[in-house]
Amino acid sequence: MRELVRRFDRSLPSFSLNDKISAASAAFAVLVLLSTLGALSAIREHRLFYERLEQLASVSRNVDRTNALIYAVVMESRGIYMSLDRNVARRYADSQLVKLTQLAKVVEEWQAQVTDEDAALFAPFRKRIDQFVAFRTEMARRTISVGSSAARELGDNDENRAVRTALNEDLEKLSLLYDGRMRELGETVETRSLVMFYLGALGALIVLLIAAAALSLRWGVLMPLLDIARVTDRIAAGRIKLKIPHARRPDEIGRVAQAVATYQDGAFRLQELEQHEVEIERQYTDILREHERLEQGAISSQQRLDAAVASMAQGMIMMDSFGYVLMVNDQFRRLYNIPASIAKPGTHVRDILAHRAKIGLLKEKPSEFLAALRERMKERRPEIFEVELGDGRIIRISERPVDGGGWIATHEDFTAQRRAERKLARAEYFLVALLENIPQAVVATEAQSIRYVFVNQAAEKLFGVARGEIIGRTPRELFSEPSGSLLEEAARDQLAGRADDKPRAHSIETPGNGPRDVVVRRLPIAIGTGEPKYLLSIIEDRTQAQRAAA
Repeated sequence: MRELVRRFDRSLPSFSLNDKISAASAAFAVLVLLSTLGALSAIREHRLFYERLEQLASVSRNVDRTNALIYAVVMESRGIYMSLDRNVARRYADSQLVKLTQLAKVVEEWQAQVTDEDAALFAPFRKRIDQFVAFRTEMARRTISVGSSAARELGDNDENRAVRTALNEDLEKLSLLYDGRMRELGETVETRSLVMFYLGALGALIVLLIAAAALSLRWGVLMPLLDIARVTDRIAAGRIKLKIPHARRPDEIGRVAQAVATYQDGAFRLQELEQHEVEIERQYTDILREHERLEQGAISSQQRLDAAVASMAQGMIMMDSFGYVLMVNDQFRRLYNIPASIAKPGTHVRDILAHRAKIGLLKEKPSEFLAALRERMKERRPEIFEVELGDGRIIRISERPVDGGGWIATHEDFTAQRRAERKLARAEYFLVALLENIPQAVVATEAQSIRYVFVNQAAEKLFGVARGEIIGRTPRELFSEPSGSLLEEAARDQLAGRADDKPRAHSIETPGNGPRDVVVRRLPIAIGTGEPKYLLSIIEDRTQAQRAAA
């Protein structure tokens, strides 16, 4: 072995520089190939582990999605329980049906991802989910068809709460199971990643060694000689304004380059100074042109911003993070009767609050209002709220943070809208109170379905049943035959225009008071123009009068 090494060492000078570089490159290439194959194998194993980790993460996300949807359904159920208005309860019920559909879809997708090892734990959870969906669907159906009272009777009980508690426990078990598996896989993947990192580092080191060896030979010997040869040819052709390469090297190549550079050094320095002067002048011109362009753009942008702020319908104020005003429009000043000398850029917001308190347009103390504002600015929490001024006006304020730490708020007078809402609420209350206290029975039915949507106390007394059993049902569903068919056909004739508005006498069999002789006047009710939306029926009980006459 030693003899072979000695022979190789003696024959090494006989090899050309190109042969030495090629041999070294080939040896390094073999090493790179081996390290690359190892790295590819490690990458493949890492990818398999990562796919498993992604699968577990996807299943774990189902836990959060299911828990969120269960909570949303429960919140909608509470909205149903607390809603006295039937229309509001129906909106909660419709929203609950949508979320139940989403919950069923998430559980179906989860079912498809469950492995055999998780089937025993998932089966009871799936059964409880199906019970939960069926129960809440029935609750929503009763709310839509009957009302929130029926939903409360069905859902407000311990059995329903026990199902939800069991669901939470199942979700907790599944979450702990998937979290444990994800941690195990994460540790395994981390170990694999470390192995892959070492293999990659080995390959990178080999590549660096190859590059260092090749570059040291190429740029240390071959390229300097070629560069000096090219410059020598150009000087021989008469081009003297050239930079001589490798003139600072201390070896023989450097001495050759210094000899070539000696006779052209003076002319080269002169040319360099001329080019430097031209370059400085060009750069100065470019700087002036760019400065002018930026200045014009800044002026134009500021003008557009000022015009947009001035044309806003709402009052607007912008502050920096310390509470100093950056921008404020005239609408804001007019809204609070603040002079421009106070509400202007550079003024602190506490001065504006002090002026509002002074003229009676701030109910809070300025220090309390400013402390709350600073808290919102610190948390960078957007907020929309309404405040009532001392003169009775209601102002709607919309605040949000600005990039860089600032704060912007718009102020709008909402007094007219709020007063209109209060008038409408009072009118509705008056109408309901009036209908509840008149002696005649009054009922209203929906024009398309002929289902009862309103019943007063006199109607409850006449029919002999509570209004919760009347609302949402048709005459055929409430009354026995032939009374149900008679009342429903008379209602459809009135809506279709086949009957006049005169009162009509009927003998009906009520659900709770037996046979009654009544006189009914039916009035179609249209909202705006078009077909009637409701049918109002005013019913007078003539039973006692008829019996007395007989």
